[in-house]
Amino acid sequence: MTAKNIMLTPGPTPLPPSVLEAMSRPLIHHRTAEFGRMFVSVIEDMQFVYRTKGTVLMMTTSGTGAMESAVINLLSPGDLTIVCTTGAFGDRFVNIHKAFGLKPVVLPFEWGTAINPETLRAALKENKGVKAVFMQHTDTSTGVLNDIKTLSKIVHEESDALVVVDSVSGLACEPLETDAWGLDCVVTGSQKGLMNAPGLGFAAVSEKAWKAVEVSKLPKFNFDYKLIRKSLADKETPWTPAISIVAGQAAALKMLRAEGMEACWKRHDDLAAHARKLLTEKLGLPFYSKNPANILTGVVLPAGVDGTKLLSDILKEEGISIAGGQLHLKGKIFRLAHMGYISKSDIDAGVDALAKRLVGVKA
Repeated sequence: MTAKNIMLTPGPTPLPPSVLEAMSRPLIHHRTAEFGRMFVSVIEDMQFVYRTKGTVLMMTTSGTGAMESAVINLLSPGDLTIVCTTGAFGDRFVNIHKAFGLKPVVLPFEWGTAINPETLRAALKENKGVKAVFMQHTDTSTGVLNDIKTLSKIVHEESDALVVVDSVSGLACEPLETDAWGLDCVVTGSQKGLMNAPGLGFAAVSEKAWKAVEVSKLPKFNFDYKLIRKSLADKETPWTPAISIVAGQAAALKMLRAEGMEACWKRHDDLAAHARKLLTEKLGLPFYSKNPANILTGVVLPAGVDGTKLLSDILKEEGISIAGGQLHLKGKIFRLAHMGYISKSDIDAGVDALAKRLVGVKA
């Protein structure tokens, strides 16, 4: 690999220098006043990013762990749920349900297509007593954006169900108003729009959701929301946290607070527009998602192009990481991310590397 290291992947994403510096500091003990101050700053700044006055919990885990935590803390055996799937990560919510013996009503939507609000409304009318509705804010497998504000409104109009949102890739990249939109549990991870290394999961939990937590009967230990909430008063987590990553998160969140969420959302909108303009001008290939998010752009490769080899060559020869397709899309699309600390110059380099190999190849 060359010395260059440009990451255009949808997690992990590049890290700002201040985050790298914070993570390189000598380790501190997690049961100290110094860690407590850092812990409080992360929780308060996450409330700012989430746009909530409610409880925010921090866990040492992946985004998938945060997703699992929502399922096991809100539900009991036999609970009826709806899971909307618009890609690999909606399917992951389904698989988490099944791992704990739950049988959700699954609303599958064509990959690259957003959740249809009226389909959700019809499902709520047909399935009375739904405990919770699970959905993705954005899905990195397809680059799709779901209209969470409208979907949440429909859930509240048609039921008393909780609204549970996976915003692992969407938070800080797309508008999200936890309190104003009536979202009950929103989970995320540190390694995407939050501009940090992988290793932390977060959950914003509403008062309505806490009532469900109190009666939840699914097994839980490491991700027990009640234990994690109890530790908030002591300015710590119940178990040993990823201390250096918490330090990095504190630094990244200070950047986001200084920028402001509206400006951050606008930055991602500008990055997406820049990437798509370049991709159109230099490659002219079709985009994959019909409802694209600002997190990444999925591009359909010409027939006969080995997408896996293409991206492997770019990484080996130019030191640029670009994601391929997942599952049935492997080798058929590439996913160029434009989230977090990714810059326009990073995007320029990635598109140039693609164009060098694809210009003149017939779609």
